[in-house]
Amino acid sequence: MKKILILFSLLAVVSSLFFAQSDATEDDIFAQEKYELEKVKTSIIIPENQHCTDKNASVKIEYSPLYDEVRIYYETLYVTYDRGEAMNTVMACLLDFQKQYKYYSYKYLKDDREKYFKDDRGQRKAQYSSYVKMSR
Repeated sequence: MKKILILFSLLAVVSSLFFAQSDATEDDIFAQEKYELEKVKTSIIIPENQHCTDKNASVKIEYSPLYDEVRIYYETLYVTYDRGEAMNTVMACLLDFQKQYKYYSYKYLKDDREKYFKDDRGQRKAQYSSYVKMSR
């Protein structure tokens, strides 16, 4: 008797799984997948106000919203590179980023790095970079 009762309950569960319908439409599933991809994707941001006094310098920010991590790069010609200006520019751009994305603080995950290299045109360049974790 117990075997028949277990068999009927198992058959009822399996048949309900076959006939159950999903509440989510195909558009809802696509929107959810798109949101997840946007959250995981690292975006590259060029700040509007770069706070640079050097006309050859540029700032680039790589932002990972899933981990709230930011890598910020200051790049200029080797001849015009000044470490103090690079640090001030990076800090000013981080404060702008913090206000724009509504973070209240940040901490450095690694020490700042300096890199010297030649670009594809043979010009010597210097790059100053910071790796930061943002907090909400």
